Amino acid sequence: MSTLDDSAEVSGAANTADAAGAELAGVQPAGNLPSGQQPTGEQPSGKQPSAAATPVGAFVYEGADKIVPSSAPTVVRIEGHTDNVDPLARGNRLRKESWGLVIRRVWADFFHDALLDRAATMTYFTLMAFAPTVLAAYSIATLIFSSRQAEVHKLTSQFIADYVPGSMTEQAEKLVGSIIGSTAQGTFALVVSVLVSLFAASAYVRAFSRTANIVYGRVEGRGIIRTWALMWGLTIVLVIGAVIVLFANLLRDTIVSGVVEPLAGKLEMQGTADFLGGIFMPVWNWLRFPLTVVVVLTLIAVLYHFSPNVRPARFRWITLGSVVALGTNVVVWGAFALYTQRFAGASVYGAFSLIMAVFMAVWLSNTMLILGIKLDAEILRAKELQLGLHAARHIQAPPRSDAAAKAQARAQRDLEERSERIYEMAVRRQERAEG
Repeated sequence: MSTLDDSAEVSGAANTADAAGAELAGVQPAGNLPSGQQPTGEQPSGKQPSAAATPVGAFVYEGADKIVPSSAPTVVRIEGHTDNVDPLARGNRLRKESWGLVIRRVWADFFHDALLDRAATMTYFTLMAFAPTVLAAYSIATLIFSSRQAEVHKLTSQFIADYVPGSMTEQAEKLVGSIIGSTAQGTFALVVSVLVSLFAASAYVRAFSRTANIVYGRVEGRGIIRTWALMWGLTIVLVIGAVIVLFANLLRDTIVSGVVEPLAGKLEMQGTADFLGGIFMPVWNWLRFPLTVVVVLTLIAVLYHFSPNVRPARFRWITLGSVVALGTNVVVWGAFALYTQRFAGASVYGAFSLIMAVFMAVWLSNTMLILGIKLDAEILRAKELQLGLHAARHIQAPPRSDAAAKAQARAQRDLEERSERIYEMAVRRQERAEG
Protein backbone atom coordinates (compact mmCIF):
# COMPACT_ATOMS: atom_id res chain seq x y z
CA MET A 1 0.00 0.00 0.00
CA SER A 2 1.41 3.34 -1.08
CA THR A 3 2.21 6.16 1.35
CA LEU A 4 3.82 8.46 -1.21
CA ASP A 5 3.49 12.23 -0.93
CA ASP A 6 1.73 12.41 -4.29
CA SER A 7 -1.21 10.57 -2.78
CA ALA A 8 -1.72 13.16 -0.07
CA GLU A 9 -4.95 14.97 0.64
CA VAL A 10 -6.04 17.86 2.75
CA SER A 11 -8.84 17.24 5.18
CA GLY A 12 -11.56 19.86 5.00
CA ALA A 13 -14.55 18.19 6.59
CA ALA A 14 -15.76 18.62 10.13
CA ASN A 15 -15.74 14.90 10.82
CA THR A 16 -11.93 14.80 10.32
CA ALA A 17 -11.06 18.12 11.90
CA ASP A 18 -10.42 16.76 15.40
CA ALA A 19 -7.39 14.79 14.25
CA ALA A 20 -6.18 17.66 12.07
CA GLY A 21 -6.40 20.17 14.91
CA ALA A 22 -4.51 17.82 17.20
CA GLU A 23 -1.76 17.30 14.62
CA LEU A 24 -1.43 21.06 14.16
CA ALA A 25 -0.87 21.62 17.87
CA GLY A 26 1.27 18.55 18.39
CA VAL A 27 -1.50 16.91 20.40
CA GLN A 28 -2.21 13.22 20.15
CA PRO A 29 -5.96 12.48 20.26
CA ALA A 30 -6.99 11.05 23.59
CA GLY A 31 -8.46 7.96 22.00
CA ASN A 32 -4.98 6.90 20.84
CA LEU A 33 -3.23 7.31 24.22
CA PRO A 34 -2.47 4.51 26.67
CA SER A 35 -4.82 4.20 29.60
CA GLY A 36 -4.23 6.89 32.22
CA GLN A 37 -1.90 9.01 30.08
CA GLN A 38 -2.75 12.71 29.74
CA PRO A 39 -2.91 14.29 26.27
CA THR A 40 -0.06 16.62 25.33
CA GLY A 41 -0.97 20.23 26.12
CA GLU A 42 -3.07 19.34 29.17
CA GLN A 43 -1.91 19.64 32.74
CA PRO A 44 -2.57 16.80 35.20
CA SER A 45 -5.97 16.78 36.83
CA GLY A 46 -6.47 19.67 39.23
CA LYS A 47 -3.95 21.98 37.48
CA GLN A 48 -5.24 24.36 34.86
CA PRO A 49 -2.82 25.29 32.05
CA SER A 50 -1.86 28.93 31.69
CA ALA A 51 -2.59 30.80 28.48
CA ALA A 52 1.09 30.82 27.58
CA ALA A 53 1.47 27.09 28.18
CA THR A 54 -1.29 26.04 25.80
CA PRO A 55 -0.37 26.15 22.10
CA VAL A 56 -2.81 27.61 19.61
CA GLY A 57 -5.20 24.92 18.41
CA ALA A 58 -4.39 22.48 21.23
CA PHE A 59 -7.15 20.28 22.56
CA VAL A 60 -7.81 20.67 26.29
CA TYR A 61 -10.01 17.78 27.31
CA GLU A 62 -10.98 18.82 30.84
CA GLY A 63 -11.59 22.06 32.66
CA ALA A 64 -12.15 24.24 29.60
CA ASP A 65 -14.61 24.93 26.82
CA LYS A 66 -14.02 22.73 23.79
CA ILE A 67 -14.37 23.19 20.04
CA VAL A 68 -13.87 21.11 16.93
CA PRO A 69 -12.04 23.17 14.27
CA SER A 70 -13.60 23.25 10.83
CA SER A 71 -10.27 23.25 8.98
CA ALA A 72 -6.59 22.75 9.65
CA PRO A 73 -3.36 23.29 7.70
CA THR A 74 -2.36 19.63 7.68
CA VAL A 75 -1.63 17.30 4.79
CA VAL A 76 -2.73 13.77 5.60
CA ARG A 77 -0.99 10.83 3.98
CA ILE A 78 -3.25 8.04 2.79
CA GLU A 79 -2.63 4.46 1.77
CA GLY A 80 -4.51 4.63 -1.53
CA HIS A 81 -5.84 1.79 -3.65
CA THR A 82 -3.84 -0.68 -5.73
CA ASP A 83 -4.63 -3.53 -8.09
CA ASN A 84 -4.16 -5.94 -5.20
CA VAL A 85 -6.13 -3.84 -2.72
CA ASP A 86 -9.41 -2.83 -4.36
CA PRO A 87 -12.18 -2.07 -1.85
CA LEU A 88 -14.75 -2.14 -4.66
CA ALA A 89 -13.86 -5.69 -5.69
CA ARG A 90 -16.87 -7.93 -6.13
CA GLY A 91 -15.90 -10.26 -3.29
CA ASN A 92 -15.62 -7.49 -0.68
CA ARG A 93 -19.23 -7.45 0.47
CA LEU A 94 -20.27 -5.43 3.48
CA ARG A 95 -20.89 -7.35 6.68
CA LYS A 96 -23.65 -6.62 9.17
CA GLU A 97 -21.51 -4.43 11.44
CA SER A 98 -20.24 -2.50 8.41
CA TRP A 99 -23.80 -1.73 7.30
CA GLY A 100 -24.49 -0.44 10.81
CA LEU A 101 -21.48 1.87 10.56
CA VAL A 102 -22.59 3.14 7.15
CA ILE A 103 -26.06 4.03 8.42
CA ARG A 104 -24.76 5.72 11.57
CA ARG A 105 -22.18 7.80 9.70
CA VAL A 106 -24.64 8.87 7.01
CA TRP A 107 -27.12 9.95 9.68
CA ALA A 108 -24.56 11.80 11.82
CA ASP A 109 -22.52 13.48 9.09
CA PHE A 110 -25.56 14.52 7.07
CA PHE A 111 -26.41 17.04 9.79
CA HIS A 112 -22.89 17.76 11.11
CA ASP A 113 -21.67 18.70 7.63
CA ALA A 114 -24.77 20.85 6.95
CA LEU A 115 -25.59 18.93 3.79
CA LEU A 116 -29.18 20.21 3.88
CA ASP A 117 -27.76 23.72 3.48
CA ARG A 118 -25.65 22.49 0.58
CA ALA A 119 -28.81 21.19 -1.07
CA ALA A 120 -30.34 24.66 -0.66
CA THR A 121 -27.33 26.18 -2.46
CA MET A 122 -27.78 23.75 -5.34
CA THR A 123 -31.50 24.58 -5.40
CA TYR A 124 -30.65 28.24 -5.92
CA PHE A 125 -28.57 27.43 -9.00
CA THR A 126 -31.29 25.09 -10.28
CA LEU A 127 -33.95 27.78 -10.12
CA MET A 128 -31.57 30.41 -11.52
CA ALA A 129 -31.30 28.31 -14.68
CA PHE A 130 -35.07 27.88 -15.08
CA ALA A 131 -36.04 31.02 -17.02
CA PRO A 132 -33.15 31.00 -19.54
CA THR A 133 -33.66 27.28 -20.10
CA VAL A 134 -37.35 27.78 -20.93
CA LEU A 135 -36.43 30.67 -23.22
CA ALA A 136 -33.74 28.60 -24.95
CA ALA A 137 -36.06 25.64 -25.51
CA TYR A 138 -38.81 27.86 -26.89
CA SER A 139 -36.37 29.76 -29.13
CA ILE A 140 -34.98 26.52 -30.55
CA ALA A 141 -38.50 25.25 -31.24
CA THR A 142 -39.56 28.45 -33.00
CA LEU A 143 -36.40 28.50 -35.11
CA ILE A 144 -36.74 24.87 -36.17
CA PHE A 145 -40.45 25.21 -36.91
CA SER A 146 -40.35 28.83 -38.05
CA SER A 147 -43.19 28.31 -40.52
CA ARG A 148 -45.44 26.70 -37.91
CA GLN A 149 -45.06 28.93 -34.87
CA ALA A 150 -48.78 28.64 -34.18
CA GLU A 151 -48.29 24.91 -33.63
CA VAL A 152 -45.45 25.64 -31.20
CA HIS A 153 -47.74 27.95 -29.22
CA LYS A 154 -50.43 25.28 -29.26
CA LEU A 155 -48.06 22.58 -28.03
CA THR A 156 -46.80 24.89 -25.27
CA SER A 157 -50.35 25.49 -24.09
CA GLN A 158 -51.08 21.75 -24.30
CA PHE A 159 -48.01 20.98 -22.17
CA ILE A 160 -49.16 23.46 -19.51
CA ALA A 161 -52.66 21.99 -19.56
CA ASP A 162 -51.28 18.45 -19.10
CA TYR A 163 -48.91 19.17 -16.21
CA VAL A 164 -50.39 22.15 -14.35
CA PRO A 165 -53.63 22.06 -12.29
CA GLY A 166 -56.61 23.65 -14.00
CA SER A 167 -56.89 26.45 -11.46
CA MET A 168 -53.23 27.36 -12.08
CA THR A 169 -53.25 27.14 -15.89
CA GLU A 170 -53.83 30.85 -16.49
CA GLN A 171 -51.03 31.91 -14.11
CA ALA A 172 -48.64 29.35 -15.66
CA GLU A 173 -49.40 30.59 -19.18
CA LYS A 174 -48.75 34.17 -18.09
CA LEU A 175 -45.45 33.15 -16.48
CA VAL A 176 -44.25 31.24 -19.55
CA GLY A 177 -45.52 34.03 -21.80
CA SER A 178 -43.51 36.63 -19.88
CA ILE A 179 -40.38 34.50 -20.26
CA ILE A 180 -40.76 33.71 -23.97
CA GLY A 181 -42.07 37.15 -24.82
CA SER A 182 -38.48 38.38 -25.24
CA THR A 183 -37.66 35.96 -28.06
CA ALA A 184 -38.38 38.76 -30.57
CA GLN A 185 -37.81 36.65 -33.64
CA GLY A 186 -34.62 35.95 -32.15
CA THR A 187 -31.37 34.30 -32.74
CA PHE A 188 -29.92 36.81 -30.27
CA ALA A 189 -32.37 35.72 -27.57
CA LEU A 190 -31.48 32.10 -28.29
CA VAL A 191 -27.72 32.68 -27.96
CA VAL A 192 -28.04 34.71 -24.77
CA SER A 193 -30.48 32.31 -23.13
CA VAL A 194 -28.40 29.25 -24.01
CA LEU A 195 -25.23 30.84 -22.61
CA VAL A 196 -26.95 31.96 -19.40
CA SER A 197 -28.58 28.58 -18.85
CA LEU A 198 -25.26 26.78 -19.47
CA PHE A 199 -23.47 29.09 -17.04
CA ALA A 200 -26.13 28.47 -14.38
CA ALA A 201 -25.95 24.74 -14.98
CA SER A 202 -22.16 24.86 -14.67
CA ALA A 203 -22.50 26.74 -11.37
CA TYR A 204 -24.81 23.96 -10.19
CA VAL A 205 -22.23 21.30 -11.10
CA ARG A 206 -19.47 23.22 -9.29
CA ALA A 207 -21.68 23.52 -6.20
CA PHE A 208 -22.28 19.78 -6.29
CA SER A 209 -18.53 19.17 -6.68
CA ARG A 210 -17.80 21.22 -3.54
CA THR A 211 -20.47 19.28 -1.68
CA ALA A 212 -19.03 15.96 -2.89
CA ASN A 213 -15.59 16.95 -1.58
CA ILE A 214 -17.10 17.69 1.83
CA VAL A 215 -18.81 14.29 1.75
CA TYR A 216 -15.46 12.58 1.08
CA GLY A 217 -13.70 14.71 3.72
CA ARG A 218 -11.25 16.65 1.57
CA VAL A 219 -10.80 19.94 -0.23
CA GLU A 220 -10.43 20.48 -3.95
CA GLY A 221 -6.94 19.54 -5.09
CA ARG A 222 -7.34 20.24 -8.79
CA GLY A 223 -6.29 23.62 -10.15
CA ILE A 224 -8.91 26.18 -11.11
CA ILE A 225 -8.42 25.75 -14.87
CA ARG A 226 -8.61 21.98 -14.67
CA THR A 227 -11.59 22.13 -12.32
CA TRP A 228 -13.58 24.57 -14.45
CA ALA A 229 -12.80 22.65 -17.64
CA LEU A 230 -13.99 19.41 -16.04
CA MET A 231 -17.10 21.06 -14.62
CA TRP A 232 -18.01 22.49 -18.02
CA GLY A 233 -17.49 19.07 -19.57
CA LEU A 234 -19.80 17.54 -16.97
CA THR A 235 -22.31 20.31 -17.62
CA ILE A 236 -22.42 19.54 -21.34
CA VAL A 237 -22.88 15.83 -20.64
CA LEU A 238 -25.70 16.55 -18.18
CA VAL A 239 -27.42 18.96 -20.56
CA ILE A 240 -27.30 16.42 -23.39
CA GLY A 241 -28.71 13.78 -21.06
CA ALA A 242 -31.44 16.14 -19.87
CA VAL A 243 -32.40 16.90 -23.48
CA ILE A 244 -32.66 13.16 -24.18
CA VAL A 245 -34.86 12.65 -21.12
CA LEU A 246 -37.03 15.64 -22.03
CA PHE A 247 -37.37 14.48 -25.64
CA ALA A 248 -38.21 10.95 -24.50
CA ASN A 249 -41.05 12.20 -22.33
CA LEU A 250 -42.39 14.82 -24.75
CA LEU A 251 -42.39 12.60 -27.84
CA ARG A 252 -46.04 11.63 -27.86
CA ASP A 253 -48.79 11.13 -30.41
CA THR A 254 -49.76 14.81 -30.22
CA ILE A 255 -46.24 15.85 -31.26
CA VAL A 256 -46.22 13.43 -34.20
CA SER A 257 -49.65 14.48 -35.42
CA GLY A 258 -49.26 18.20 -34.74
CA VAL A 259 -45.69 18.83 -35.88
CA VAL A 260 -44.03 15.87 -37.58
CA GLU A 261 -46.84 14.91 -39.98
CA PRO A 262 -47.39 18.44 -41.41
CA LEU A 263 -43.62 18.87 -41.78
CA ALA A 264 -43.28 15.44 -43.42
CA GLY A 265 -45.99 16.36 -45.92
CA LYS A 266 -44.05 19.39 -47.10
CA LEU A 267 -40.84 17.35 -47.37
CA GLU A 268 -42.60 14.49 -49.17
CA MET A 269 -41.79 12.08 -46.33
CA GLN A 270 -45.31 10.93 -45.55
CA GLY A 271 -44.14 7.32 -45.27
CA THR A 272 -41.82 8.24 -42.42
CA ALA A 273 -44.64 10.04 -40.63
CA ASP A 274 -46.92 7.02 -41.06
CA PHE A 275 -44.20 4.77 -39.62
CA LEU A 276 -43.74 7.05 -36.61
CA GLY A 277 -47.45 7.31 -35.90
CA GLY A 278 -48.48 3.74 -36.64
CA ILE A 279 -45.54 1.54 -35.65
CA PHE A 280 -42.90 3.46 -33.72
CA MET A 281 -45.09 5.32 -31.22
CA PRO A 282 -46.84 2.21 -29.77
CA VAL A 283 -43.41 0.65 -29.15
CA TRP A 284 -41.98 3.93 -27.90
CA ASN A 285 -44.70 4.23 -25.28
CA TRP A 286 -43.29 1.04 -23.73
CA LEU A 287 -39.62 2.02 -24.12
CA ARG A 288 -39.97 5.56 -22.75
CA PHE A 289 -39.74 4.70 -19.05
CA PRO A 290 -36.80 2.20 -19.17
CA LEU A 291 -34.82 4.54 -21.42
CA THR A 292 -35.39 7.41 -19.01
CA VAL A 293 -34.22 5.29 -16.07
CA VAL A 294 -31.05 4.18 -17.90
CA VAL A 295 -30.15 7.72 -18.97
CA VAL A 296 -30.77 9.22 -15.51
CA LEU A 297 -28.75 6.49 -13.76
CA THR A 298 -25.91 7.10 -16.21
CA LEU A 299 -25.98 10.86 -15.56
CA ILE A 300 -25.92 10.31 -11.79
CA ALA A 301 -23.04 7.83 -12.13
CA VAL A 302 -21.03 10.34 -14.19
CA LEU A 303 -21.72 13.11 -11.67
CA TYR A 304 -20.78 10.92 -8.69
CA HIS A 305 -17.58 9.67 -10.32
CA PHE A 306 -16.04 12.86 -11.72
CA SER A 307 -17.25 15.69 -9.47
CA PRO A 308 -15.33 14.90 -6.22
CA ASN A 309 -11.55 15.04 -5.89
CA VAL A 310 -11.49 11.25 -5.56
CA ARG A 311 -10.07 8.68 -7.95
CA PRO A 312 -11.81 5.33 -7.40
CA ALA A 313 -10.34 2.18 -8.90
CA ARG A 314 -12.91 2.07 -11.69
CA PHE A 315 -16.07 3.67 -13.04
CA ARG A 316 -19.32 2.10 -11.84
CA TRP A 317 -22.45 2.49 -13.92
CA ILE A 318 -24.81 1.62 -11.06
CA THR A 319 -24.21 2.13 -7.35
CA LEU A 320 -26.48 1.82 -4.35
CA GLY A 321 -26.27 5.58 -3.89
CA SER A 322 -27.38 6.32 -7.45
CA VAL A 323 -30.29 3.89 -7.16
CA VAL A 324 -31.36 5.47 -3.85
CA ALA A 325 -31.04 8.96 -5.35
CA LEU A 326 -33.19 8.02 -8.35
CA GLY A 327 -35.78 6.14 -6.30
CA THR A 328 -36.23 8.90 -3.74
CA ASN A 329 -36.46 11.50 -6.51
CA VAL A 330 -39.26 9.50 -8.10
CA VAL A 331 -41.06 9.62 -4.74
CA VAL A 332 -40.43 13.37 -4.36
CA TRP A 333 -41.73 14.29 -7.81
CA GLY A 334 -44.59 11.82 -7.53
CA ALA A 335 -45.65 13.56 -4.33
CA PHE A 336 -45.29 16.92 -6.08
CA ALA A 337 -47.51 15.75 -8.95
CA LEU A 338 -50.09 14.51 -6.44
CA TYR A 339 -50.01 17.85 -4.65
CA THR A 340 -50.48 19.87 -7.83
CA GLN A 341 -53.40 17.70 -8.94
CA ARG A 342 -55.25 17.41 -5.64
CA PHE A 343 -54.31 20.23 -3.28
CA ALA A 344 -52.58 23.17 -5.00
CA GLY A 345 -55.78 24.70 -6.34
CA ALA A 346 -57.49 24.47 -2.96
CA SER A 347 -54.72 26.25 -1.05
CA VAL A 348 -55.48 29.67 0.41
CA TYR A 349 -52.14 30.85 -0.98
CA GLY A 350 -53.26 30.28 -4.56
CA ALA A 351 -50.51 30.35 -7.16
CA PHE A 352 -47.94 31.14 -4.48
CA SER A 353 -48.50 27.69 -2.97
CA LEU A 354 -47.46 26.11 -6.26
CA ILE A 355 -44.24 28.15 -6.29
CA MET A 356 -43.47 27.07 -2.72
CA ALA A 357 -44.15 23.46 -3.69
CA VAL A 358 -41.73 23.73 -6.62
CA PHE A 359 -39.02 25.15 -4.33
CA MET A 360 -39.58 22.38 -1.80
CA ALA A 361 -39.54 19.65 -4.46
CA VAL A 362 -36.31 20.92 -6.03
CA TRP A 363 -34.67 21.20 -2.59
CA LEU A 364 -35.71 17.67 -1.63
CA SER A 365 -34.55 16.40 -5.02
CA ASN A 366 -31.08 17.88 -4.48
CA THR A 367 -31.03 16.57 -0.91
CA MET A 368 -31.66 13.06 -2.18
CA LEU A 369 -28.87 13.49 -4.74
CA ILE A 370 -26.46 14.39 -1.93
CA LEU A 371 -27.76 11.49 0.16
CA GLY A 372 -26.85 9.13 -2.67
CA ILE A 373 -23.21 10.24 -2.91
CA LYS A 374 -22.88 10.26 0.88
CA LEU A 375 -24.11 6.67 0.94
CA ASP A 376 -21.57 5.68 -1.73
CA ALA A 377 -18.75 7.42 0.19
CA GLU A 378 -19.54 5.65 3.46
CA ILE A 379 -19.87 2.29 1.72
CA LEU A 380 -16.40 2.87 0.24
CA ARG A 381 -15.06 3.74 3.71
CA ALA A 382 -16.56 0.59 5.23
CA LYS A 383 -15.12 -1.58 2.46
CA GLU A 384 -11.70 -0.01 3.00
CA LEU A 385 -11.92 -0.80 6.70
CA GLN A 386 -12.79 -4.42 5.92
CA LEU A 387 -9.53 -4.68 3.93
CA GLY A 388 -7.47 -3.27 6.79
CA LEU A 389 -7.03 0.26 5.43
CA HIS A 390 -6.93 3.07 8.00
CA ALA A 391 -10.18 4.71 6.88
CA ALA A 392 -11.72 5.45 10.28
CA ARG A 393 -10.99 9.18 9.88
CA HIS A 394 -10.01 9.58 6.24
CA ILE A 395 -11.31 7.72 3.21
CA GLN A 396 -8.20 6.22 1.62
CA ALA A 397 -9.18 6.61 -2.04
CA PRO A 398 -6.46 8.64 -3.79
CA PRO A 399 -7.22 12.18 -4.99
CA ARG A 400 -7.31 13.16 -8.64
CA SER A 401 -4.83 15.90 -7.76
CA ASP A 402 -3.37 17.42 -4.59
CA ALA A 403 -1.54 20.51 -5.90
CA ALA A 404 -4.23 23.06 -5.05
CA ALA A 405 -4.92 21.37 -1.72
CA LYS A 406 -1.26 21.62 -0.68
CA ALA A 407 -1.22 25.29 -1.68
CA GLN A 408 -4.30 25.89 0.46
CA ALA A 409 -2.65 24.10 3.39
CA ARG A 410 0.47 26.27 3.05
CA ALA A 411 -1.66 29.42 2.97
CA GLN A 412 -3.54 28.29 6.08
CA ARG A 413 -0.25 27.52 7.88
CA ASP A 414 1.05 30.98 7.01
CA LEU A 415 -2.08 32.59 8.44
CA GLU A 416 -1.79 30.62 11.65
CA GLU A 417 1.92 31.41 11.99
CA ARG A 418 1.09 35.11 11.68
CA SER A 419 -1.65 34.67 14.28
CA GLU A 420 0.80 32.86 16.57
CA ARG A 421 3.28 35.75 16.37
CA ILE A 422 0.56 38.22 17.38
CA TYR A 423 -0.39 35.92 20.27
CA GLU A 424 3.22 35.61 21.45
CA MET A 425 3.70 39.40 21.37
CA ALA A 426 0.57 39.81 23.49
CA VAL A 427 1.87 37.25 26.01
CA ARG A 428 5.23 39.03 26.26
CA ARG A 429 3.50 42.36 26.83
CA GLN A 430 1.42 40.81 29.61
CA GLU A 431 4.55 39.33 31.21
CA ARG A 432 6.36 42.67 31.10
CA ALA A 433 3.33 44.41 32.61
CA GLU A 434 3.15 41.86 35.43
CA GLY A 435 6.94 41.99 36.02
